[in-house]
Amino acid sequence: MRASRVRAVTALAATALALTACGNAVPDQGGDETGAGGAIKVEILSNFTSDVARGKVLDELIKDFNADHKGKIEVVSSPEPDWPTLQQRIRSLISAGKAPDVFLYNYNPTDLSREKSGALMDWSSALDDDADWKKRFDANNLDALTVDGQLVGIPADQSPALMYYHSDQFEQAGIDSFPDTWDEFMDDAAKLKNDGHAALAMMTADDAWHTMNALSYVAASAGGADAYAPGQPMDEQAVETAAEWTQKLFGVSTQDAVGANYAVSSRNFLSGQAAAIIDGPWLISSIQSDVKNPCDVKVAPAPVLADSQLDHGFTVTDSLNVWGAAKQDNADKQAAVVEWMKFLTSNESAVKMAVDGEYPMAVQTELSDADRERASCQMAQVLDIQNKAEDNVVQMGRGITSAAQEKLPSLLQSLALGDLKPAEFAQQLQQANQG
Repeated sequence: MRASRVRAVTALAATALALTACGNAVPDQGGDETGAGGAIKVEILSNFTSDVARGKVLDELIKDFNADHKGKIEVVSSPEPDWPTLQQRIRSLISAGKAPDVFLYNYNPTDLSREKSGALMDWSSALDDDADWKKRFDANNLDALTVDGQLVGIPADQSPALMYYHSDQFEQAGIDSFPDTWDEFMDDAAKLKNDGHAALAMMTADDAWHTMNALSYVAASAGGADAYAPGQPMDEQAVETAAEWTQKLFGVSTQDAVGANYAVSSRNFLSGQAAAIIDGPWLISSIQSDVKNPCDVKVAPAPVLADSQLDHGFTVTDSLNVWGAAKQDNADKQAAVVEWMKFLTSNESAVKMAVDGEYPMAVQTELSDADRERASCQMAQVLDIQNKAEDNVVQMGRGITSAAQEKLPSLLQSLALGDLKPAEFAQQLQQANQG
């Protein structure tokens, strides 16, 4: 892993915040920064609403934190349920010089306007002063969030896309364990087909999420972690290899894979029509509610190529979400923000978020035996795989240009139908990504 580049903070600037309108409390400038009993108020803007599991857990954590810091720090949650609206609101507040105290946003390495706005707090000194806290985060993530020598955010979540599979179907087909290589996967696919099951749920509509996960895994296995890194030309040979394998995988998918969206592809897996799917941990709640024997669904790292450039066990992830914070000229306010973030990213809080909130955080999360008893059978496996992963590569569709994203569904459909050769797929995707 690359070493994280961090430097000490040199200057902090003032921001005053308050709450306003639109049905949700929203940070704004010029209001009262003092909480109950004269406590320092820290306002959090996220999409963690109280009607979803992670929001309920956040409310509980805030309650516990405030009780432990009564009269000193008061944390207040200001949720916005719609993610795109939340992201636009954060941008607008930063542009207006009213950055929220703490806010959850999507990190995009091709657009660093927020990170370079001068409105974000530098977390460098806080992490450098607490080596144990710093070790909880992936060094690559800290490196990515180090912009112009400042650590502009704290990793929040980076959900791994892993192989969820019906272990009972594999066993019935005479398969003892989930395959480590794609060659083995194709051998197993033939056995599953004889047993009446498609091997892998796939899709081509919308962002082609499930298919893009497979494409990304093979491309990274063929070309390494930087095979399709944002801001640089793709490794065209690696993408061509990925297209070759994706074409093969379409051949062992369901008949409705071409044109299918996320709902259709997910249903094919949950109903048992497809034996496996590559998805994020948000699938777990559906597994628990829709699969007759949910613990028959197990989780495994995706296969790799026989000559893989990355070790088996690496993960393809969704894009990185980040906890940003407003710059402060008030040392006590900054200390309060840091104190809250340390609490939120502690192992105890991370376990609670993962087990009760169904939300694995981007920190090392160690489960006790008691935690494992409470956790869903899939979540415990997800955390184990995430903790062991030596390399994490963001899914290709999350880093390519908007022009390339728009072209993907038609390219994948042509690839699946055999109207486009893998080399042509790689060339056209490269051209769209550079256009």
